[in-house]
Parts: sequence; C-alpha cells; structure tokens
Amino acid sequence: MKFDHAPEIEARAHWRRLAFISDLHLGPDAPLTTARFRQWLQADALQADALFILGDLFEAWIGDDLLDADSDVHHAVCAALASFASTDRFLGVMHGNRDFLLGSGFVQRTHAQLLADPSVLRFAGERIVLTHGDALCTADIDYQQWRTRCRDPGWQRQVLAQPLAARRQQAAALRAQSRAVQSRMETSSDADPAEASRWLSQAASPWMIHGHTHRPCDHWEAGRLRQVMSDWDLDTPVSGVAHRAQVLWLHLGPSALAVHRQQLV
Repeated sequence: MKFDHAPEIEARAHWRRLAFISDLHLGPDAPLTTARFRQWLQADALQADALFILGDLFEAWIGDDLLDADSDVHHAVCAALASFASTDRFLGVMHGNRDFLLGSGFVQRTHAQLLADPSVLRFAGERIVLTHGDALCTADIDYQQWRTRCRDPGWQRQVLAQPLAARRQQAAALRAQSRAVQSRMETSSDADPAEASRWLSQAASPWMIHGHTHRPCDHWEAGRLRQVMSDWDLDTPVSGVAHRAQVLWLHLGPSALAVHRQQLV
C-alpha cells in the first residue's frame, strides 16, 4: 500500500485533546459494552475536541438500511454519536473488517466523517498515521485476499442488493467462520513490524496508531512509535482474561504533547 495519495487530516486550531478508540464490536450480543460506550460518549468523551474511531465500531454492519429496520442497538449507538457530534466536536470513523459497509446513511445519521484507511493526522507538529490495522497483517494471505474482495465497490453493490435477511445470515456465517479459525491465527493475525515501518517511511511519519489485533502495546523501534489500541469487551464471561475498555488520549499542553491510556474498567 502506498501513501502517495493518502488523505491528510489537518487538526483544527482549537484542538487540544483527542481521543482514539477501536474494536468495540457493538451490537445486540454486547449489551454491556454498548451501554458503557454510550455512557462514555455522554461524559468523559466530552473532554475531547475530536474523537477518532479506527474501525470495528460495530460487530457487524450489513448496510445502512439497518437503520430502516427494527434495530434498537444500532439506532441507539448512532443517536449517541450524533449527540456527541452536535456539540461541535469532530467525529471521525474508519472502516474496520467488521463494518466496512458503513456508508452515507450512517454519515447522515451520525454526522461523522468517514476516514480513509490509512490517513495521516497532522496535529501539534506531528504526522500520525491512522489505520485500522488489518492491512498490516500481511502474513495472513487468506484474509488479505478477502479484504481486497470485500473492499471492491462492485462486490459491495452486489451484496447490498440482496435482501437484509439474507445479509444477516451471511454475516452470521462469516462470524462463525472467523471464530473457528482464530485459534490458528496467533501469528498471522498480528501486524508485521516491517510493513508498519515501511508505511511510516512512506508517510514521512514517526508515529502510527492502529487497532484490529486486540494486542494493546506501545512498540518503539528506531525512534518510531507504533501504538496498538485495545479492543472493548465487557460482555464475555471472565475466564482469566480481564474485561477491557480503553481510550487512547492525546493532550496538547502549554509546552508538550502528552499521551496516556484511560482504562474504563
């Protein structure tokens, strides 16, 4: 992937606090996570001048006509996002591997701006590469082939032309298939550091923020920082794995740019 024409996001002059989240996987099967996100949007999130959601906001988004159907969870989440954006705050949403069909209907309902993957954020003198992260998992050849296919506009038009009920069934089958192969994806589903470094070189950037892998960590290498965000999960029964809900904050102070991770659980 080349950065020659990667869109750049110019931070507005008044921006001082930015919030980044990813991989919330909201939906009917995640009521606690969904409720916590809506609560956060109405409280701590209002400290942010801009909110960037870097993919997989929803567990599945099978078309904007979900909002024309009886889908209380999707309606509630979109209403909460619209309320946040109505306070003159920037709301940027990037497609993930679960919600790549987010479209103009979602934008109209939430007042969000759909972000290209990758994008380069210019903030406080920094160039920060923002990406969902799935394109960095180059060792997973099967997934990369699927990613290319499902991002194709022609393929998406064919899928969206199908009845909503048929798309629900297909989405359920894909999620079941994904769960079945996760156990053998420990290595191939992680981001390739060399590929990330190549992206940073092409973007003339020392800093990347991404999600997707569910492996939160700050990776430093040769003066470059790759920050991997946490997923959110307050619904899965705890069996040695802690519940997770994390926000990455950037705060421009009088003399320096501070970065910290907020744990919501």
